[in-house]
Amino acid sequence: MSSRLKQLSLLVLMGAILLSGGLIFAQDAASRALTPNVTSEGQLDADNITQVFTVAASSGQSVSVTATTESGATLALVMTDATGASLGQAAASAADEAVALENISIPTSGTYFVTVFNAAGLPVAAIDFTITLEVGSAEATAEAPVEGQVLTATGLEFELSWDTVANLDLEVRDPVGGSLFWETPSVESGGTFSANANGACNALSEAASERATWPSGAVPAGSYEMIVYFQQQEDCPNSNPANLTLTVTLDSEQVSEVTATIQPDQIYLASVVVNTDGTVDTGVNGVKVDPPSITGLNLASPLALTQNTAANGILTAQQPYVVYGFAAQSGDVVSIQMDATSGSLDTQMLLVDPNGNVVASNDDREVGNTNSFISNYSVILAGDYSVIATRYGQALGGTEGDFTLTLTGAVTATVTGTQTADIQVPVFDTVPRGSVEVSLQWNTSADIQLLVRDPQGNAIYDGEPTSPIGGAIASTGNDSCVLAVDGAPLTYIYWPEGRLPTAGPYEIEVLYQSNCNDTTPVQFVLTVVANGQVVLQQNEPLQTDERYVVSYNIGLDGAITAGEGGVFGTKQRPDASSLLTDVVTELPTAPVIANGTPVTGSIRLTNKFDVYTFDGTAGQVATIGLERLNGTLDPVVFLIGPGGDQITQNDDASLETTNSAINNFILPVDGQYTIIATHFGGEYGVTAGDYRLTLRLN
Repeated sequence: MSSRLKQLSLLVLMGAILLSGGLIFAQDAASRALTPNVTSEGQLDADNITQVFTVAASSGQSVSVTATTESGATLALVMTDATGASLGQAAASAADEAVALENISIPTSGTYFVTVFNAAGLPVAAIDFTITLEVGSAEATAEAPVEGQVLTATGLEFELSWDTVANLDLEVRDPVGGSLFWETPSVESGGTFSANANGACNALSEAASERATWPSGAVPAGSYEMIVYFQQQEDCPNSNPANLTLTVTLDSEQVSEVTATIQPDQIYLASVVVNTDGTVDTGVNGVKVDPPSITGLNLASPLALTQNTAANGILTAQQPYVVYGFAAQSGDVVSIQMDATSGSLDTQMLLVDPNGNVVASNDDREVGNTNSFISNYSVILAGDYSVIATRYGQALGGTEGDFTLTLTGAVTATVTGTQTADIQVPVFDTVPRGSVEVSLQWNTSADIQLLVRDPQGNAIYDGEPTSPIGGAIASTGNDSCVLAVDGAPLTYIYWPEGRLPTAGPYEIEVLYQSNCNDTTPVQFVLTVVANGQVVLQQNEPLQTDERYVVSYNIGLDGAITAGEGGVFGTKQRPDASSLLTDVVTELPTAPVIANGTPVTGSIRLTNKFDVYTFDGTAGQVATIGLERLNGTLDPVVFLIGPGGDQITQNDDASLETTNSAINNFILPVDGQYTIIATHFGGEYGVTAGDYRLTLRLN
């Protein structure tokens, strides 16, 4: 008889027995609970044609049930859920032969029922039997994180060793969310960390090692992630690569070893899974990809995201990412939140536009919070967007667990460094109130200009006192050195009360135009008030000719979010310093721009600059043009020399254009030069659009 026919016959027989006896086997009042690895006894007879046992099991587990008899009977088993649906059935092929349901995968946590009966028909004599339950991890649900513990005789140890005086640091993250590191030398699961080798340039050794250890006894089963950081230190720089070895020892036996070479500032990832039976599986390992990439990911058939409805998912070694999708229109403002809900999961998110470009990403929502949050992304290109829900390190990572992912519209974020609830809203008797008010106050006779640029690119300042979307300037401070009568200069831009102005990003520029024969150092206070609440306030010094740039965003729901701010050089010389750290990171993969061949690109709120390189010779004459093609983009171009220094730059090529041009610049030395294509404000700017970049070398 085929196995299929045998299963059908067994179910038919089971049904006949149940109907004849008028019994309902699921949730039977006489059922008894089975305990894992504990043998229970039962009896079948004419009055008790079935015996029902309950099994408490969790999602992701597997259960096996074995029944034996010496009464000359042929036993059969059926396992069902609380609704009576069958999860498995089996019958012995001969009298007194053991019968087993093996590795039944548990779909959801709850109570399940095992029914024992005589496969040969209704019993006429008593049939004594024993029954045993075993619970383990199911192969069919290997995608679920392994939970539980494994009992060890001598413990579990992770060791990092290397062969230079470099400062390498080991971090081990356990399956239950603990993180062993030199700054956190103990975790709740029982692990402890050794000393920080070669740390702070003290007691340097070329045979250094660091260890994370769990003592003998029960240790968490599941995935352990090992992270190695090559920390560059200013007082003892080391630019040489280091050869590292990562070993894992369980019960005094080495179960995994990884050897690799790591460069300064790189992060190396590896992982192992400690199974509940004491075996160990080694995961993938390698240098962490930064910035995160979608190379090799399958973005087809994304799961649909519905706004304001949480989606649930799971990430494991077998499934390190899940792809979701949603449609958006130009002008939409969207926010996406990813929260870990179980296991050790350290989330990471990537937002991909309709052209396949990563336009936003987030690892940690904030310091101390490893959940991820992409806040108030302004959609410029309409179409289908993808959200990659993944984890730190992506495929190389070792954290696992369940998560929720939620798509919303614009949200209000906390103003960085400011407790807005404690800030008093400024009141000015000489100007009208507004739905949005931007005020600038300072303490000297200097002429400090305030400019606000709206989402359509319109600028409001003393030279353009009104905007097509309703904003106006009502006070101009010490404009042209005409001093305020009361000695308290105020520049004030507002939108009338009644309704908020257009949604989108607003850019603010504070420019030191002239000291007006007053050399007193300037300290200014910039405040943005919306609907009577302070949403941004900055109290900053400003030097002669400096430009301070900051922004705020009005969401479609009216919520306002403050952006970061900082000095963007002077009006004569924009400064690329706010971008240089990230520029250095992108240099190894920066494209080469060819002489005379234009390239195009995009500047967005999530991509504030692009980097290009070219080889130049001392004495060559370089001309670089950066032209806006669409959007609100206010281009700025920087040229970085082979030594990493900013050697020339341009904001506006002339008074008639905001396009940028570096004309007839003589290259000072041979070497590789870097072009930074960005927008006004650099890291702090918010204008966006596509551009064309051209290089000509003569």
